[in-house]
Amino acid sequence: MNNPLVSILLPAYNAAPYIKEAIDSLLNQTYENFELLIADDASTDSTRAIIDSYKDSRVKTFHNSVNLKKPRTVQNLFENCTGAIITIHDADDISHPTRFEEIIPIFKKRTDIYMCGHEIERVTEKGTPLGLFRKKATDSGKIIEMMRRDNTDGDASVFIRREVLEQLGVIYRPYFQNNMDYDLALRIIENYKTTNIQKSLYYYRNVPNSISKGIPTYHKLITQQVTQHLAKERESGKKDALEREDLAFIKDLERKFSQPYLLDKTLHLRKMAEFFMYVKMNKSAINYMYLAIRQEPLKISNWRTLQYCIRKTLFKF
Repeated sequence: MNNPLVSILLPAYNAAPYIKEAIDSLLNQTYENFELLIADDASTDSTRAIIDSYKDSRVKTFHNSVNLKKPRTVQNLFENCTGAIITIHDADDISHPTRFEEIIPIFKKRTDIYMCGHEIERVTEKGTPLGLFRKKATDSGKIIEMMRRDNTDGDASVFIRREVLEQLGVIYRPYFQNNMDYDLALRIIENYKTTNIQKSLYYYRNVPNSISKGIPTYHKLITQQVTQHLAKERESGKKDALEREDLAFIKDLERKFSQPYLLDKTLHLRKMAEFFMYVKMNKSAINYMYLAIRQEPLKISNWRTLQYCIRKTLFKF
């Protein structure tokens, strides 16, 4: 397409087992007026070779010679895209064939809507649907209310008008190792009307070592609290600490939110085990609890959590 309406930004790093299915799910969309910008972030597997095997004119590659991480890679892709509507697709996930066809008409009919998402269903690492997804609100005010408490809409489902991202300047702020989608969505919904459609159109793959799940220490877990605090600062009418470049304040926040994890050295492992059980990654949950018990074998809560994980895995009730 000479003038694609939609730009898909797809950063990829060591995604060789999944990248072909992700790309195919996009190229096989029933809606066709899009461009797909892909950047291999200096992978050490065959990800780049798989990407480069595609000859479709809609695919444009902007590979990194060194590993730049997701925030910079997405920013570079955005600076090279031309579409009026932008979406960011993960390299290990899958789009439903009618995903774009369902979403794009909303932007055409509703000029007051600047971001639109939909529900996401989790699938196993091999792509088997788990029937596990969260219902999303459609009212902009309700979305804001829910997002201030939890990350209900900061995910790969969202499509965003280009002018919103241009106004923000930075899409993913480099501070964030995870929760970067949460931070982005909060910064958008604070100033722009948004909505969702209540259909599951994106399949989120449960990959144990993905950015959002590979958490060997507690540090990434506290970023959700940091994200929420930054949003409260903006809500009060002032710039947040990252905008002020107040790194000392950020460090103070990190120290504050770290206290429970410093007092309980295996708390983060139990929290991650609980999360893995919720998303039906039981084996990962059990492995985290074995690690917790090795670190603190006398802690009763670790044994109780392990017992729970094993019981739910064996009996599935």
